[in-house]
Amino acid sequence: MAKKGSSRHLKRYAAPRSLKLPRKSVVWTMKPSPGPHPADRAIPLRILLRDYLSIARTAREADGVINRGEVFVDGKVRRSPDFPVGFMDVVRLPALDTNYRILLDHLGRLVPVKTLSSEASFKLCKIIRKQYVRGKKIQLTLHDGRNVVGDFLDYKPGDVVKISLPEQSILERLPFEVGSIAMVTAGSNVGRVGKITEIKTIIGTQPNIVTLEDGGLTFQAPEHYIFVLGKEKPAISLQVSG
Repeated sequence: MAKKGSSRHLKRYAAPRSLKLPRKSVVWTMKPSPGPHPADRAIPLRILLRDYLSIARTAREADGVINRGEVFVDGKVRRSPDFPVGFMDVVRLPALDTNYRILLDHLGRLVPVKTLSSEASFKLCKIIRKQYVRGKKIQLTLHDGRNVVGDFLDYKPGDVVKISLPEQSILERLPFEVGSIAMVTAGSNVGRVGKITEIKTIIGTQPNIVTLEDGGLTFQAPEHYIFVLGKEKPAISLQVSG
């Protein structure tokens, strides 16, 4: 059992609400290591395999699968049980011929959704920053911490890029604009998907407000909670159960 002072563990009742875990049946859970996603928005690989996917019954079994190099995240082998897996990451398990994409449910919890092999060949990443770098190139900073450099004059923060796996090259830009399909990633409408019908510019320090429509119902969210999924329809499968 982990010691109370262990920095690698925390009590389950204090675990981030983004984790879909029972709070009272077990005392301890694992902290994700520093990585591409914030600790409060990430699932450690061990927890994903044991508690979410039921591929392993114990932490030792889960760690064995990981240490043998049988788990790929975004096309790369990950051998650390505490590696953080977050929103839109693609997890591939070759031994089971199975792929998952990490999405959000209606409570804002991270959940693995089984995906087709054709969809597991790419990842969606939101642009959170754009800046010029040496050589008059443009650097894009993406939501999972990666930076890409190239001729991205038409790209802007809020857009989403489709990245090939494992090559990590940009295949397509999904623009943040009226008519695009998007998901709300936080707030009271977290997990909802709809078509963007209006982007209202707010003067001052408050964020722009985005209005979306789904099945005749409209809802709103701040601009920074919007994640574009496609131009006319989602580019990925979205079968998320509550």
